[in-house]
Amino acid sequence: MKLLPFSPRKFKRTLSHHADALGRDDRGNAAVEFAVLAPVFLFIMAVSFDMGSLIFARFQLEATISNTASYTLVHADQVDGLNDSLLAKSVALMIAGQYPSTGASASIAINDGVQANFDGATIRIDGTPASTGACYCPSGSAASFVWGSQQTCSSSCPDGANAGKYAVISAKQTYAPLFSGYNIVNDGYIYASAVVQLK
Repeated sequence: MKLLPFSPRKFKRTLSHHADALGRDDRGNAAVEFAVLAPVFLFIMAVSFDMGSLIFARFQLEATISNTASYTLVHADQVDGLNDSLLAKSVALMIAGQYPSTGASASIAINDGVQANFDGATIRIDGTPASTGACYCPSGSAASFVWGSQQTCSSSCPDGANAGKYAVISAKQTYAPLFSGYNIVNDGYIYASAVVQLK
């Protein structure tokens, strides 16, 4: 084996030459930038997809509640003490048709009498229809609705409005976001509700 003489000056010059050449070479910059920025872009895409899916699911549930509220308003004449359960069942069937097996549930209360409950698989009708002349002066929102005492229709309520007949429609759907609920998903559910004044 032949040993080559080592020259520190030549080694330093060669090392300096290679360092300068490496400093001027930009062929690897794109790969480094991609390696740094790709995870950031993937995270932004994932958050955008998650937020978009959540908003879409919320809009679908809100649209279903809006459609059932419109249906209830159009069929307000069925709140007569005889056909209340038919109206409640029809509204529950509309919701069940939109969410046949997606973890949705709904509750429909017609004039503080008949209630229809959809648990994601079956519809159960409970309660008895309110009397024909039953009207109420409710308070609260759809999420915390208080019927109050029974009044005669068109009598004056404490808030100045007239007593009327109402339907309360509430629904919830399971939703599991990828990252967080963005203050829209509570306890793993998306909620939507409406109060319809029928008379």
